Amino acid sequence: MDDAVLQRFAVVLALVGVALHVTSLAENPSQGFVTVGFAVLLLALALGGAPVARELFEADATRAESPDADEQG
Repeated sequence: MDDAVLQRFAVVLALVGVALHVTSLAENPSQGFVTVGFAVLLLALALGGAPVARELFEADATRAESPDADEQG
């Protein structure tokens, strides 16, 4: 999946998660943060951060594979 599509999907998923979380808390305020909506929000955060994490890992791998890495480190 393309990074832009993945990020848009994560934003939509986050909006759905917020709606589910608020609805669950309105029905039963005693449950606190443990709702299905909160789990969906965490999933959206993980999906939205995936391209950023991939770029960080690629940068680390590129730096480790460069011939100057032994001289710098």
